[in-house]
Amino acid sequence: MTLKTKNKSSNAKNKSSNAKNKSSNASICKVYKSCDHVPCGATMNKCTPSYCYPNSSKNWNYCNMSNWKSRRYKKYKSSCSDESKCVLVKTKKNNNSVDVLTLHNKMPYIWRFLKPETRKHMVLLAKKPIKHINIPFSVFSHTKPNSRFINNMTKKNRNRLYKLRKKYRSI
Repeated sequence: MTLKTKNKSSNAKNKSSNAKNKSSNASICKVYKSCDHVPCGATMNKCTPSYCYPNSSKNWNYCNMSNWKSRRYKKYKSSCSDESKCVLVKTKKNNNSVDVLTLHNKMPYIWRFLKPETRKHMVLLAKKPIKHINIPFSVFSHTKPNSRFINNMTKKNRNRLYKLRKKYRSI
């Protein structure tokens, strides 16, 4: 094989790998038909945050915080991504979601439906400082426990997870 043919074949490989990378990067950015069509766990600019099930929330990111309370979160405007080049994804509306402000306003009434043990845990958690309750994982996952995820945790976080699961299993 000569030097020229070797360079041509390596250039062809580089071009094909660049084309693959460009197509995979385009699929990362997703846009939905409306805010109601955003699936749980995903985000879209200019949508208000909401809690949902089976994941815990949707549209929680810095960009949406800047849209929600613009004066207070002005510094987060720079985190908004350009959605003009994003791919439109067709999804169904999720009926298991509620707007954040709606849930916060109705919480005193929802409180009446909770078990006394759950109320007790909520009060105790609310009294703790944020640095104690801001954990990098969910105590009760919405999916089947993933042993790979647990094994990849640091030993400290893994022990914390097991202690919290034991403490709050009756919630």
